[in-house]
Amino acid sequence: MAETSYTGADLIADFIAERCCGVAFLVTGGACAFIVDAIGRNPKTSFVCFQHEQAAAMAADAVWRTTGKVGVTVATSGPGATNLITGIACSWFDSIPSIHFTGQVNQSESREALGANVRQAGFQETDIASMVSSITKYSKKIESIEELVEALPKVLDIATTGRMGPVLLDIPMNIQKESVNQEQKTRALKPLLTSPISTVDLGLDHLLNGAERPVVVIGAGAALAGTAPSIQSWCEAHQIPYVTSWGSLTYIDRSAPSYFGSLGVYGARAANWLVQSADQLIVFGSRLDNRQRTGNPNGFAPFAQITVIDIDDEELRKYHIHKNYKTFKFDLKGIEEQLKPTKLHTLWRSEVSEKTSKMPEGFDQSVEVEEFNPYRAVRIAQSKFEENSIVVSDCGANLCWVYQSYLPDSSFLFTAGGNSPMGYSLPAAIGAQLTNPKKKVYCFIGDGGLQMNIQEFQTLVSYNLPITVFIQNNFGYGIIKQFQDAYFDSRYYATGEGYTMPNFESVIKAYKIPYFSFKSEKDFKSFSIPSGFSVIDLHFPTNSLITPKTEMNRFIHDQFPYIQDGSIANLKFDYPERPGDLSGPSNPTV
Repeated sequence: MAETSYTGADLIADFIAERCCGVAFLVTGGACAFIVDAIGRNPKTSFVCFQHEQAAAMAADAVWRTTGKVGVTVATSGPGATNLITGIACSWFDSIPSIHFTGQVNQSESREALGANVRQAGFQETDIASMVSSITKYSKKIESIEELVEALPKVLDIATTGRMGPVLLDIPMNIQKESVNQEQKTRALKPLLTSPISTVDLGLDHLLNGAERPVVVIGAGAALAGTAPSIQSWCEAHQIPYVTSWGSLTYIDRSAPSYFGSLGVYGARAANWLVQSADQLIVFGSRLDNRQRTGNPNGFAPFAQITVIDIDDEELRKYHIHKNYKTFKFDLKGIEEQLKPTKLHTLWRSEVSEKTSKMPEGFDQSVEVEEFNPYRAVRIAQSKFEENSIVVSDCGANLCWVYQSYLPDSSFLFTAGGNSPMGYSLPAAIGAQLTNPKKKVYCFIGDGGLQMNIQEFQTLVSYNLPITVFIQNNFGYGIIKQFQDAYFDSRYYATGEGYTMPNFESVIKAYKIPYFSFKSEKDFKSFSIPSGFSVIDLHFPTNSLITPKTEMNRFIHDQFPYIQDGSIANLKFDYPERPGDLSGPSNPTV
């Protein structure tokens, strides 16, 4: 067979090798077969076969989070491309760069060739670029080989600069086969020149010098910019109390003395009380969404001037109706120059430490005393983990149990927070393990979430990945049950009534994965985690609660189970019986 020329598909393979993570997560198909073949022939690239494209996109999302390299998927046209959407959305909402290559029908077979706006011309022809335009920074159907050459360095630059995010290129088969010359190859693989980071004086030292009760929020934007540790060091040096969002907590040293936990509806009591007490709140790269501020933004940090620093214009624009907000558009990659000396806030931090030390965690009220407590189960599991491990959590109640109770250690903890899809953690764990082979990966997932991507156990087995999977099994959609308790008189429609699950032991053993199950804390404590892959099924009571939790529209610090003894100190708020009446403090004193 004659040697083939260097083609568009070969160019994509070299681009993955030289500019991305070097591996493509995929489910093959006719429209992407040339790209897959090129990846397979390239000595610097490899591919990993997933069972579903959604899982491939979630695995690619995990690559940047755990390596700082851009994850890549390859999918065929039609259903292969549309199956990527949920995984792409994970990257979009959490600002994670990833690149998705989809195959498309030959241009000669497309709707454009017919000259008529039919729904579909070629087999499985689907306008995926338009479909994902709202959840990508850039998406385009490639029209020529020259356009592919220009697009490759462009999309990587778009994905990894500014507020980062996913991109997609849809490539017809004839362009995949078309020849590429040396000059085009050089241009396609050459990085674009990066623009210098623009700076403006934020005046952070003046804000802090004028404050008596300053608090800093370190958000995921600072974490992804790589400057969360610098902000933390600055806070510690000046004894400024600070909190994090869930998206940033793993990027800092959580054992540091001025750190008081993560804020939000499911946040730590201490963190929420601290934010509500502040007279100056400085927010680095956090969206302050409803899970952080609650649905009552007027009651969030009501004593404070709130300064929000973010790279996204639209995220800043949403604060224009609030007079106590000041905003700065700023690339947090350049924040170190803004972290100037300011006065020490020793007395304030000491006061915070003294008052918050009396606050109960609230975890013991998740279940009855004698029952298997999901919070304690997380800490038992954590005590068995290897150092410098990677830990992935799914969504729902199990996410809260993990993030609320996980103690400071050397592990890297992450989840898909913004989109928060059931079933994320298993494929994300696979992506993390494949690109971090020297680290141990642990996966937490609920019984409902597992059934969303249970087929990826085959991927885990195929590549012999030493992942430990914990099923946090409460036999139903626990986070929705708690919502139904509050608003629907505990009518468990579609959570208990109608919801069923398989015999996990039988299913998992069919994949030839070691399976263990525990129904008590005592038995789980004495268990040793196997070194290879395994599944550990933890059976919790069906009524296991998330505690603490802020109910809808209540003040963020007023969490269930409610504290009655005054130990959360003297915040002067009105606490009306009807949540809709909550508007702010009755007396602006702390």
